[in-house]
Amino acid sequence: MRRMSLNLRWGKVVAWGLVAVAGAGTLMALFFLFPGWHTARGDGPGPGVAREEKESPRLKRLAEDTLLVPPEVQPALGLRTVAVVAATRPRALPSLTGTLALDTNRLVRIHSRFPGEVVQLGTTAEYDPSAGGGPASSGRTLRYGDSVHKGQLLAVVWSKDLGEKKSELVDAASKLKLDREVHERLRGLFKEGGTSERNVREAERAVEADLIAVARAERTLRSWRLGEDEIAAVRAEAERLGRRASAADEAWARVEVRSPQDGVILEKNLSQGDLVDTTTDLFKIADLSTLAVWAHAYAEDLPALQALALPTEWTVKMPSRPGVVFAGRLEQIGKVIDPNQHTALVFGRVENAFGELRVGQFVTAEVKLPPTPGEVEVPTTALVEDGRTSILFVQPDSTKPVFVRRRVRVVRRFQDVIYLLSEPRPVREGGPQPIRPGEHVVAGGAVLLNEAIEDLPVTK
Repeated sequence: MRRMSLNLRWGKVVAWGLVAVAGAGTLMALFFLFPGWHTARGDGPGPGVAREEKESPRLKRLAEDTLLVPPEVQPALGLRTVAVVAATRPRALPSLTGTLALDTNRLVRIHSRFPGEVVQLGTTAEYDPSAGGGPASSGRTLRYGDSVHKGQLLAVVWSKDLGEKKSELVDAASKLKLDREVHERLRGLFKEGGTSERNVREAERAVEADLIAVARAERTLRSWRLGEDEIAAVRAEAERLGRRASAADEAWARVEVRSPQDGVILEKNLSQGDLVDTTTDLFKIADLSTLAVWAHAYAEDLPALQALALPTEWTVKMPSRPGVVFAGRLEQIGKVIDPNQHTALVFGRVENAFGELRVGQFVTAEVKLPPTPGEVEVPTTALVEDGRTSILFVQPDSTKPVFVRRRVRVVRRFQDVIYLLSEPRPVREGGPQPIRPGEHVVAGGAVLLNEAIEDLPVTK
């Protein structure tokens, strides 16, 4: 009588569950699980169902947490197992709020190498929409926001200082040429007895002085960062003319100001006709393909950040563009905690190859921490929870239809998998138990197994 009552109660519960989840076709599993449930109600079997109560396989509870599930019953329960694996997914810290800034390593201030007058400004090609996007016949002068490339002409300064130094080199080179000719002539005369040795020595001393003057003028020009081609052109001028260079020479005092890198003009501080010196910032040009990120990290998150090997990857998002992610890297953690916000400044960079980000924008940065050692992952469907405990069913031997219920400790949840503590300590009665990589757990049908093990009596 007691057995009939048990079958009746369990039969109703499982029948309603199977109908709700799998439909009427799954109802046939009840005849395998509890063959006598329909006879206890006085109902006959459905059409085409034979009365084979004694021969039908059934579940057996072998111990407190051990259940025998015959292979014939497993398909009806949707039973399937998967192997436990070590944790592989990184875990995320709370988002770090911050702002975008210029990368100072990619910002250059453009100066003139010599003081003088601005006689020409660089230009950029204008595009004529009516010409199908082709460049116009003439460009416009550069202005704020224009993109420039490395080596592009930004301005031309006319500097008398440069002209004077070039003239000094021409003068020294011309004098050296003449003094060498005099020295060679005196040496010939000395051999014939037509002059004294003193005159020859004085000529040699004049040549040496000219060599020193030429070297000094060249070193001065090099210190002003004139190229070797420009210095060679000055010496060629001396060789060709044999005199000082004309002040009317078009390129003699010309100083070209060129961009040292690709970038965008952020400042333009000159106009044609301005008098500038070597300390004036004529342009500020920044490479905006990479921006700096200054963010705030809470003090409680610092130990996790400090344990990372820097630089490490992070992702940057903007509140104004949900769903868009920009790649970057965290590079440095500040040494000082803000006493008001209890945060530390962290510094990193973000890629901005397409120019979508702007300096000064508010952003959030997310750092992924590597998986914690000693954690394993199982499918979400493998876990059964009642609000107090978390359990799953382990199949110790894949060749035997025996399943053992274990209580486990959840440490992290994702949409499709759950992370468990592999070796919870201390292990105590009724507390979490170990679950190791390689073990097989029930990923389908775990809820039905848990209901069965709760209602079935222990059978030896």
